[in-house]
Amino acid sequence: MDENKRKRRGFPPSLYFILPATLTVGIIVAFPLFYAFFMSLFNWPLVGAQRTFIGLGNYLSMFEDNEFINSVLRQVGVVVIAVPIELIIGFFVAILFDRKFPGSKILRSLVLLPAFVLPVLSGLTWRLMLAPQYGPLTYLMQIMGFPNQAWLANPQLAYATVIIQDVWRMWPFMFAFIYGGLMNVPKELIEAAKIDGSGFWNTILKILLPVLEPTIAIAVMFRIVDILRIFPEVYVMTGGGPGDATMLFSLYIQEQAFSFFNIGYASAMSMLLLAVSIVIAIFLAKNVFEANES
Repeated sequence: MDENKRKRRGFPPSLYFILPATLTVGIIVAFPLFYAFFMSLFNWPLVGAQRTFIGLGNYLSMFEDNEFINSVLRQVGVVVIAVPIELIIGFFVAILFDRKFPGSKILRSLVLLPAFVLPVLSGLTWRLMLAPQYGPLTYLMQIMGFPNQAWLANPQLAYATVIIQDVWRMWPFMFAFIYGGLMNVPKELIEAAKIDGSGFWNTILKILLPVLEPTIAIAVMFRIVDILRIFPEVYVMTGGGPGDATMLFSLYIQEQAFSFFNIGYASAMSMLLLAVSIVIAIFLAKNVFEANES
């Protein structure tokens, strides 16, 4: 009788099994989110003076802060440069491994290894490899006839090194997505294209890219959202330096919070970063759904 009443009221029995986990996750996610938004409405020093309510003052201050604007531009630069390079490398390596050759299974496993390296460990490894006195990469460059460079002490080279490190670590992520998508491409399409005399580039442009478009969009969405919050590897490698050359948006938030003790301002920037990530994810996901429907 009770079960029939629950069915009539629209409460499936499975709801009672997932409800505890749903509430737990909701509290864990919702409380920090709302508390961060609450702090962003205050002039909230971490130590010392009492907090004062300023409403949207922190949000308005961001657009008058040149360091904030420059940090955003640096972050956008990393996204615009690193993600396409990772996508291109991952795409063509996936095409290579889509063909069977001796040792392909072992090599396929090995190329995924950089993606499993912890960001902190990756940043520390690159910092040691580029050390001007004992770094192996610096030594290799000297053997090849290049002058000794203090890579992480030069603003342009440090910024380029941050991008190279991210490309090295995350292109296997793109490879894994695209390789999985290639498994779903009908082999008959490729064979028919070969019979019709379609060349390599023509096959990619007219067959593979249209079929893989949803997979690529999802991979790019995850990478953009992830790279917007890049922090530990850059912090370990350069600490935002030299000067402010690698002071990305995520590092600037940390500096405001724990160097200048301005928790309210840092919370406002964190909320902005979250909002941008959500907008990008919704935009790309919408395009994926539209592509699937069409």
